Amino acid sequence: DGLPAASLLEREANLSQARPHLAGQEKLITAVDYADIPHVAMGPTRAWQQTPKKISQPQYDLFAEVIPSAAEKEQSLARRTTRRAFNGAPPVIPHAVEATNDAACYACHAQGMKLGELQASVMSHRFLANCTQCHAAPTPAALQAFASPIETKFVGLSTPHAGQRAYPGAPPTIPHSQWMRENCVACHGGPHGWAGLESTHPWRSNCTQCHAPSAQLDQAISVSSIPQLPPLQIQP
Repeated sequence: DGLPAASLLEREANLSQARPHLAGQEKLITAVDYADIPHVAMGPTRAWQQTPKKISQPQYDLFAEVIPSAAEKEQSLARRTTRRAFNGAPPVIPHAVEATNDAACYACHAQGMKLGELQASVMSHRFLANCTQCHAAPTPAALQAFASPIETKFVGLSTPHAGQRAYPGAPPTIPHSQWMRENCVACHGGPHGWAGLESTHPWRSNCTQCHAPSAQLDQAISVSSIPQLPPLQIQP
């Protein structure tokens, strides 16, 4: 008829007036227009918080004393190993995945986040557009009951435990390659690093000024820089 459609709230009010005997019983659910679905909270998850930046995070003291723990280091290394086919391989995604676009991953992993006992690590590399190209999603729940053994004789590299030192007291060398691991604080510092792997001086901004890269693992140095996408512009 050429007239604009009534808003969702107006339709609900009119519906309640037209059927007063159903008011408050929640037996009649108003259909939502397709155009309104992205802006309407509905379903069993309508009360969930979907804005991670509003979730409070624990305060991190950059200059607090860090006492390394050998036991925590072994636990962290063992946990990291379970998520990789071999040392240096991209870790699998250890949780259920509903959205596989990069924006869903960066919501938690761009700056890191803690949710109770769960921790989302910071990315160790720069911004890339397709996370699941390297990070494999877990098996769908409907298929987890089916066994799918894969026989292979491949044996990957073991996880290094510590870098070598030129002399006692010297800074250790980096015991792994730096490819896709340019952000050292993703594991070794900050509020979202791995327990037992934290640096005792996280306020330092240039790790390779003292910690030399491995001459054996970092031989493939490209002549020109590899093109990457620009970093995300994240508003605090």
